[in-house]
Amino acid sequence: MKQNERGSAPGRRDTSEKRESIVDAAIEVFLAEGYEKASMDRIAQAAAASKRTVYNHFASKELLLRAVLERFDEEMRSLKAIAYDPKRPVEEQLGRFAEAELAVVRNKTWLGLIRFLLAIFGSYPELARETMAKHASSESGLTAWMRAAIRDGKLSAEDPVLASRVFSAMLGGAFTWPAVYQGGPPDSGATELQAELIGAFLDRYGKKAKAAKPKP
Repeated sequence: MKQNERGSAPGRRDTSEKRESIVDAAIEVFLAEGYEKASMDRIAQAAAASKRTVYNHFASKELLLRAVLERFDEEMRSLKAIAYDPKRPVEEQLGRFAEAELAVVRNKTWLGLIRFLLAIFGSYPELARETMAKHASSESGLTAWMRAAIRDGKLSAEDPVLASRVFSAMLGGAFTWPAVYQGGPPDSGATELQAELIGAFLDRYGKKAKAAKPKP
């Protein structure tokens, strides 16, 4: 995919209502028809806009795809931007991240976008590499939370990035990927599974209990 096509003015992000409605329409059409079959005409129709208006905001379907990627990334970061709270138990706070993961797979649009993007990345590996590199270059909300919990002495880990990756992989393996490949979110048992995952994580990274002093 080319990256030098005309779009919004350099250094400026167009957040107009019409632009956002076009991105909404692109998501709708991409999920219904797939990227290759989706046309700018159909997207314009879904956005109730002229084709000229769509091209004024996005010079190509690729730029629209990139806007969809950006939107999805922003939504995920916002959903998972959970600040560390020293006054609350770590189990409860980790539970908020688990609930955020479940919220993704319970949202038909978000779940559909994950499936759509997996197919896109298979066809356009350079876009996948670019997206993953961008994602890896910025600290996630979970990593920031881990860092704060370690500083507060509530977790025992030398590498907050690694601890974040471990917990994220646990949540993905338990909730996200089964939903992606098996048709939908878990019908039952999510609460119990969530508790088990958090317990297992804290067995590894939780604050180590001090050894009991021997009796005199």
